Amino acid sequence: MTQQRTLVGGSGQPPVGPATSAGHVLQLLRSSPAGYSRADLLDITGMARSTLYERLDALFAASLVYESMPLRSQRGRPPRAIRFDDRNKLVLAIEIGHTHASIHLLSLGRDIVASARLPIKISQPQEGVAGTVIEESLRLLDGRQPVGAGVGLPAPVDPLHRLGLERTVLAHWDLQRLQDVMEARLECPVLLENDARSMAVGEVREPLESLVAVKVSTGVGSGIIVRGALVRGAHGAAGDIGHVRIPEAAGLRCRCGRDGCLAAAASGRALLAEPELARYGTLRQLVDACGSDPAVRSAVTDAGRVLGRALAATVGTLNPGRIAVGGLVGVLPDFLGACRQQILDDAFEPSLVDLEVVSADSRTATAVGLCKLVEESLYAPERVEQLLAQRAG
Repeated sequence: MTQQRTLVGGSGQPPVGPATSAGHVLQLLRSSPAGYSRADLLDITGMARSTLYERLDALFAASLVYESMPLRSQRGRPPRAIRFDDRNKLVLAIEIGHTHASIHLLSLGRDIVASARLPIKISQPQEGVAGTVIEESLRLLDGRQPVGAGVGLPAPVDPLHRLGLERTVLAHWDLQRLQDVMEARLECPVLLENDARSMAVGEVREPLESLVAVKVSTGVGSGIIVRGALVRGAHGAAGDIGHVRIPEAAGLRCRCGRDGCLAAAASGRALLAEPELARYGTLRQLVDACGSDPAVRSAVTDAGRVLGRALAATVGTLNPGRIAVGGLVGVLPDFLGACRQQILDDAFEPSLVDLEVVSADSRTATAVGLCKLVEESLYAPERVEQLLAQRAG
């Protein structure tokens, strides 16, 4: 659906300027968990009373808003707050990785209601992987109907599907077909997004925060938030740092077919490819051995330094307030510590002021980010206006 594919990151702030439509009134109400009284809305929007009440009536009729507990009032009858109706609304968040898929059912309040994890092989045909994930999603839903679903993928995702996937792990997938099949089976709108960008959205703590979230697992990817807004780039490839060529990876062949990519030296796949670590069959086994095997610990530390050198340039370019490193490899203390120290050693001092380099919440950040993105897409002012027009027609 067009609204989903053209979604851009929002700040979570009230709309700038007066609200002129029911969609903008809803956006304003979504920005305040406590809600607003009718008098507050009149003051904030500057709309005529009759116009505002007409907008609210349409939102009430569509079950998009409700009246909650009375607000405090110094005199007279206390006014009731009007709130965005997020009650009993669920979002499905699906993280498709190289070897596993994680499925979470969340409330719009970002609480995880149920979760499942299942093995997959992303190298297999799309139909089989998607079918397995959909069946497990339906089992997890157990008859419940989500308002939408978000799918995090380990590859660049172009909102309009103009960007080719030929050099990615999803070269054999058709994202438009994937979206169509999932929407038909799940019976709800489906949003596709890069997994690292989704993690970045889930990591945001403040409305106008600037941060870089880096996921280091089988591959390497990142998501960029600038003053609360997700950066996707011209064709959805922003943050794809895993395929930036670096001197440390010279002569190393990347999965994309090129030599010298960051992912060829600092990813889980790169660690498993080292001859002295070949005895570990899976990335999970290698990660679990980091505390007891000096060879694993040394390789993980070296990989962290390599990523740190690459991120030092990002710090100088974007001047984020925080770098959150997640993923199966990224959260390892030896990896994160080496990465942090290398950034401090290499980046220009002014860009390091108050910079935090911390572990990301890899368990929930991507799911929470997908939930946020689905909500922003579903309740964008333009989409709300279309919904209300359809109901009126």
